[in-house]
Amino acid sequence: MYIIIVGLGGIGQNIATIAVAQKHNVVAIDTNVGKCKDMALRCDLVTITGDATNPAVLEEAGISEADALVTTTGSDAVNLIVTMQARRKGVKNIRTIVNVREHMDLFKQEGITVHKNPNAIVAEDIYNAMLRPNIGDFVTLAGGKAEILEIEILEKTRANGKMIKDVGLPANISIIAVERGNEVIVPNSETVLQAGDSIFVFVRKNLIDRIFDLFSTGDLVK
Repeated sequence: MYIIIVGLGGIGQNIATIAVAQKHNVVAIDTNVGKCKDMALRCDLVTITGDATNPAVLEEAGISEADALVTTTGSDAVNLIVTMQARRKGVKNIRTIVNVREHMDLFKQEGITVHKNPNAIVAEDIYNAMLRPNIGDFVTLAGGKAEILEIEILEKTRANGKMIKDVGLPANISIIAVERGNEVIVPNSETVLQAGDSIFVFVRKNLIDRIFDLFSTGDLVK
C-alpha cells in the first residue's frame, strides 16, 4: 500500500513507523525540517518538507497514486484542506485526526473518516477515572452522544448480588455483556451481578452520572 502521512508529531511518527515495519511504501510530509530529517534517518521512507495544503507539495508526494492518506496535524483547518484535496484526487482511504470535537461534522460532510485526538481520549479517560474509580474503559459512539462503559462490580456495590431487572436501570441504559473471570456472559434480566464482574453498559451521554449512582457503593437511585 502507498500511504501519505501529513504531520510528523507523535501520532504521525508512530503511524509511519508501523506502516514501514509492515512493508508499506510511505511518504511523510511536515513543515518542520528537523522532524523530516530525523524520520528519514530512522525509517525507510520518503519525507517532504513543506506545506501539505499546497497542491504542488501533494503532487510531489504522489497524491494521485496514493492508496491512503492520513492527516495528523494539530490544525483542523490544515487537516480539512488536505483531506478535501486528497478526495478530489481520488484517494479511496482518507483518515484524519480531529482536534476539536465541534469540527467533526465538517469532515463527515466531506465523507472523511475521523478519529478523535488521542490526547483528548487519554485526558477524558483519566478525568473519568478520577471521578468514577470503578468505571474503566469506555468507547464513545455517535459523536459523543452515547458511550459503552466498562464498570467493575465491587463488594460494597448495592448492585452486587442483584438480578439486572432489580437494579433499576432506566429505559435508555442496557447491560450488553458481563465478564466473569474468563467467561463472557450475554445477560438477560435475571442475570445476577456478582462482585468482581466487569459489566459493559450502553448509555446515552446525559445518563452517565445516573449510571455512576446506580453502580457506586452508595444507595441505588430510586
